[in-house]
Amino acid sequence: MTLFHERPIRPMMAKTGNPFDSDNHFFEVKWDGLRALMFLQNGKLELQNRNLRDVTASYPEIQNVAKKIRAKKAIIDGEVVVLNKKGTPDFGKLQNRFGIEDPKRVETARRVNPVTYIAFDLLHLDGKDVIKNRLEIRKSTLHNMIEEGPHLLYGDHIEKKGLQYYSEALKLGFEGTIAKEKHSQYLIGTRSSLWVKSKGSRTLDAIVVGYTQGEGMRDSTFGSLVMAMYDGKENLVHVGNVGGGFDNKTLLLIKSMLDKLVVKKRIIPGPVEAPSPITWVKPGIVCEIIYANITSDKKLRFPRFRTLRIDKKPEDCRLDEDILSGSSVTL
Repeated sequence: MTLFHERPIRPMMAKTGNPFDSDNHFFEVKWDGLRALMFLQNGKLELQNRNLRDVTASYPEIQNVAKKIRAKKAIIDGEVVVLNKKGTPDFGKLQNRFGIEDPKRVETARRVNPVTYIAFDLLHLDGKDVIKNRLEIRKSTLHNMIEEGPHLLYGDHIEKKGLQYYSEALKLGFEGTIAKEKHSQYLIGTRSSLWVKSKGSRTLDAIVVGYTQGEGMRDSTFGSLVMAMYDGKENLVHVGNVGGGFDNKTLLLIKSMLDKLVVKKRIIPGPVEAPSPITWVKPGIVCEIIYANITSDKKLRFPRFRTLRIDKKPEDCRLDEDILSGSSVTL
């Protein structure tokens, strides 16, 4: 039995922390895209996102890279991204590819926003799982077995100078960096301190559980979104309201999504401060939120909307110790 027989499988994930220098870690840029496992078998590729969904049909151009991988059978971990002219990821453009499976619409979307797969780890090779191999061996093997080209790049790394690399990554327009212990095994479905992500701004994913009525130019959409996250007891807790960061297109899109989720029953307990009555909605929309810090009563200070995260589930939004400790970096 191998990982091929255990599909679908969840990827290993990083904890949040400050950037650092180390002789024991590899440092990679943090790609702002869609995390996806690639399954190669008999010359055909399948992509599975972190929510265990098959998203192969949405990114047909990735099929073209099968012949660039020197393996009959492999499982590769990586990120699907849309690269701009500077070679940095544009998550906004990638979002235009999410959820599209109709062949005609996919063809149009791929011409406008072609994707690239960034391969950065290897889980299985030609009938053998390699997750217990050290990271440095897995990455070396992966590097030697792929030929970079259109739609396929190797996720390279540097050593030792993590602080400098972090600063340079931010200047280039990347989201941040990830430090990975070079002797670490690949831990399926685990968020581990063996991998540490450092981001240039504090962000988290939270769930929309309600909204307030908009005024003026926003009277047809909403004023603010009521956001919540799951605590350690699996309860939804209010973390704040978000009213800034939306453009007109996003306001209309989110309102159309909200209209389908309205419920009469209150979603979260306790008082929720809001400038107008709250319309409650079924937890189904995940947003990435930028914020300054978290108060002692677990509320976001100065939250602003960054983007929709259609690729994430509400149950992924957890108010854990990494977030409460405020360990991520703001520049």
